[in-house]
Amino acid sequence: MAEGRKADRVADDLLRSIVRGEVEVGSLLPKEAELAERYGVNRSVVREAIKLLEVHRLVRPIRRRGTEVLDPMRSVSPEVLRAMMTPASGRVDREVFRDFLEIRASLDVQMSTLAAARRTDEDVAILEGHLARLKDALHDRARYDVCSEALTRAVARATHNRIFEMLVWWNQEVARDLGDIFRTVRPANEPHLAGLSLLVGLIRDGEVEQVRTLVEAFHDWATPRLLAAAALSTGAPLSAVMEGIT
Repeated sequence: MAEGRKADRVADDLLRSIVRGEVEVGSLLPKEAELAERYGVNRSVVREAIKLLEVHRLVRPIRRRGTEVLDPMRSVSPEVLRAMMTPASGRVDREVFRDFLEIRASLDVQMSTLAAARRTDEDVAILEGHLARLKDALHDRARYDVCSEALTRAVARATHNRIFEMLVWWNQEVARDLGDIFRTVRPANEPHLAGLSLLVGLIRDGEVEQVRTLVEAFHDWATPRLLAAAALSTGAPLSAVMEGIT
């Protein structure tokens, strides 16, 4: 295994340990030599892994003391939130996922209405181009996912607010490990494409309030189904799944 991949593996394991609370906030990470022995790597790999944790704002070096563990809630790294939502392989933390969906829905409504208010003719042409590519990708799951994400980023650019575009990239990175769950509300079929076509048409026509109504209705419908899909993915009882969508 290349040194970089080893460092990624060590960093991911430490990150998840911190997020799960197995390493106390304010404590110090074990010494480099101890971590190297634990993971079966050399100390240079451990140093690189710790630098990755610094990038995620999970640790900070303190002169003459060691590496202090920081509160994960202070981090805005998508990697940290991904670890919070999927703390173990095959397991989704439904409470964190619910929090994520709540923020996601609110931002989507605000972004889409702002796009309808600010879009230019060039923005509309770009959005319609993405719709054409989506139509070509119908029933091709992988291509449809890529085109759908590209359309969402184009809506973000139509707001002419760079932070929305950054947030869309952040959201898509966070959701990367949950593709099978999100596909339950984003099927590569004609009804889904028709919904996106309606959204683009309303943005083109500057129908701000109708865009708001449409996007809010979509999230009201999608959120309980996403939560149910998350429950199913972890083997939750059917009664708990049905409770989420009724």
